Amino acid sequence: MEMQPGQMAYDRASTVFSPDGRLFQVEYALQAIQMGGTAVALTYDTGIVFVAFRNLPASSLADAGSIDKSFAVDSGLGCVTAGLIADSRVLVEFLRVEAQRHRLTYGESAPFQLLGHALGTLLQQFTQFGGTRPFAVSLLLGGFNAGAPGLIELDPSGATIGWKAYAIGRNRRAVADYLEEKFTEHLTEEAAVKLAVQSVAEGSPTPFPPEALDIAVLEPDTDLRRLPPAEVAKRVQGMSFIGTPDRKAGNR
Repeated sequence: MEMQPGQMAYDRASTVFSPDGRLFQVEYALQAIQMGGTAVALTYDTGIVFVAFRNLPASSLADAGSIDKSFAVDSGLGCVTAGLIADSRVLVEFLRVEAQRHRLTYGESAPFQLLGHALGTLLQQFTQFGGTRPFAVSLLLGGFNAGAPGLIELDPSGATIGWKAYAIGRNRRAVADYLEEKFTEHLTEEAAVKLAVQSVAEGSPTPFPPEALDIAVLEPDTDLRRLPPAEVAKRVQGMSFIGTPDRKAGNR
């Protein structure tokens, strides 16, 4: 990235503000996330759908299913990530430990808002202390409040925002605009999955095969259910953006 006028050396550390109040290292982390695949989460009447595009390995010998973009956190808790997979794994582990700590202390599943704010605090700390870098990950955490589904978005700055449906990763703004236009209340699971897949396609410049999709469904008091490849292929059959392009390597 070419250094802009006025930027000078303010991007050397995540703890230094530029004169106009920007943290360039956080902005660089957000740019890294844009290089990864698109991920979408949206709520429907009784649950939450997570759909993510994963860059398939260049080799046909690789197992595409080993690239996880959606993760179970606890019963009734799940998330989808966009950005560096290794960074995602660290944050998901943090969420799982916090969820189990809450369950052991209070005998109940942790509220997703509480977990989101705890993770936001961790992310913020990596923008405040020297010798660290921001996590190059955005995350959509889903859960339930009195049976009603909800989502929290977290980015490298540690900011937390609640949504009914949202997108992270490549072409996030265009995909979010598409969701805002198409999303309606009282969707069924089938309609929610279809809308989420169509939204992810909005973020892809080329067609993609069914195995490039990581689709998961979350319902109250149950573990995250990731759809097997055969079911994914069945659900997206006939969609115009499904194709067989050349595979590209990636770790995002």
